Amino acid sequence: MWSAIKWFFRTLGRVLNAIRMLIINLIFLVILVSFFLIFTAKEETPRLPDSAALSLTVTGPVLEQDDPVSPRRLAQKWLAGDTTPPPMTLGQIKEALDRARNDDRIGALVLRLQNMTESSLTKLDEIGEAIEGFKTSGKPVYAIGDYYTQSQYYLAAHADEILLNPAGAVTIQGMGVYRLHYKSAFERFNITPHVFRVGTYKSFVEPYLRDDMSAESREDTLRWLNQLWQHYQNNIVTLRGIPADHISPDKDQLLSRFRAAGGDPARYALELGLVDRLASRTEMLETVAEQVGWDSQANQYMGVELPTYLNRSERRRHSAPAVGLITASGAIMSGEAGSHTINDEYISQLVEEARLDADIQALVLRIDSPGGSAFAAEQIRTTLLQFKSSGKPLVVSMGGTAASGGYWIAADADRIYAAPTTLTGSIGVFGLFLTFEEAFEKLGLNTDGAGTTDFVGAGLTTGLPEHTKELIQLGVEHTYEQFVSLVAKGRGMSPEQVERAAQGHVWTGTDAKELGLVDELGYLDDALAGAAELAGLPEFRVKPVRLQPSAKEMLLEQLLLDSGATLSGLMQSALPAALRPAGEQLGRELSALARFDDVKGQYVLCVECQEF
Repeated sequence: MWSAIKWFFRTLGRVLNAIRMLIINLIFLVILVSFFLIFTAKEETPRLPDSAALSLTVTGPVLEQDDPVSPRRLAQKWLAGDTTPPPMTLGQIKEALDRARNDDRIGALVLRLQNMTESSLTKLDEIGEAIEGFKTSGKPVYAIGDYYTQSQYYLAAHADEILLNPAGAVTIQGMGVYRLHYKSAFERFNITPHVFRVGTYKSFVEPYLRDDMSAESREDTLRWLNQLWQHYQNNIVTLRGIPADHISPDKDQLLSRFRAAGGDPARYALELGLVDRLASRTEMLETVAEQVGWDSQANQYMGVELPTYLNRSERRRHSAPAVGLITASGAIMSGEAGSHTINDEYISQLVEEARLDADIQALVLRIDSPGGSAFAAEQIRTTLLQFKSSGKPLVVSMGGTAASGGYWIAADADRIYAAPTTLTGSIGVFGLFLTFEEAFEKLGLNTDGAGTTDFVGAGLTTGLPEHTKELIQLGVEHTYEQFVSLVAKGRGMSPEQVERAAQGHVWTGTDAKELGLVDELGYLDDALAGAAELAGLPEFRVKPVRLQPSAKEMLLEQLLLDSGATLSGLMQSALPAALRPAGEQLGRELSALARFDDVKGQYVLCVECQEF
């Protein structure tokens, strides 16, 4: 009887399992078909009009590389009727403006920047150069908006005419770095921070040891902040032809002028020459329509959005030898890394792909990173040295930030280009561990046990004994010496010269060139031309280096990509609007902590650089 019962339940289990697998496979098939229909559905779109304005509508940040969007997020947007365009890359914007300059169908450029978030001056300068290039065609550029934030206005200043809503404002505040400090909170909750560092100005760990910024960090931060702020003001003075104190007045000037404008921020902006005209939304559209015509169906000027224009206009093709381009953007991490991070294994695979590609004669590595894991940075550097052994030139183009670990992977390049506003250097190392032995003791929880050596048992609930702390500090000092040594070798400098530029100092590109940390001031296009020159190529084409993932990898990546971002977004949206800025700041702090994945607990990271 027992055998019959066992057979019955075994058979029932197999049947139920088969039904379960069938249901899962059917659901999976439905999902696949749904995604296929979403991605392959094509809207009937007319051809480009004979006369239209190109609309540069920037939503969110300007990215260094494509931001993959999961099908779930696309499906949610589609079902909600959300037509907000995805973030664009710097390369897409520059390419579209270059094409439109010589396209007779494009009669004007319209900057619609209201949803653009704050971005680095380096990226904005590159876009600004592309706008100035477009203007050489003689076609007008308009900036239209209800208001302009500091970054938005920096781009809008390139327009021939800036229009502002009468109920709007131009907000220019200045630049600063403000971070939460945890010392008193740690003491209150009995959390023990263990910090190991080399470099007088390696200030990332200060918030865990102090309740305020040290004098050394304040001096170092103000030095590069003032340089960036001066660059901002100088550019707008040149573009708008207005005095510097109209951009950055002192408090007495600001209050006096604001009173004279009757407390009206739009009138204030007009009287100081920050904008050219106050206009309602309809009047703004009509102003552009005077140049390119009115689209009665869309109820606005005849226009085409930049992504659409890129899809429907001709890309110039040629078969010249290639300069490879790899973009490394985000914090440097090892193992499983998410979007907007630099995964050492993935970047190393890209570099190896470029080394073996006979079509690629030189390589440009575009770095936009504050650093991260020392271990991961060294893995990338080792792969780059293998690439150089092939005889192909290696050139680095620094974006808004290429500091600490970002500089670690750049140091061995044959030539390094940085923008004047790039933040680089930050040559220093730190380690950070938080332990909770005192907090647990307050709760009546005690950890005890036995081990075979003096090095077992140390951890979150037991703390770090002195000999373990000394061991970790020695390791941090060794990594710092390694950092200084590799920079000296890669840059052809003496260790003493590197030491003067090290100690955790953050430098702008301008200062870094004077110190010998970079070779040339320039942007990505300059680095590509420099790589071609080193390879002896009179003509060249740019070949982005990418790996072709398997179908399974693509599906898993797309399905799981933005789960963390979605959770973060839900948490932010749950906060009242007045508390969201504080929530965003806390989110940035937690995000920085999440990057601590180094196998040895050693980091080459410049957190304050990330804001710029």
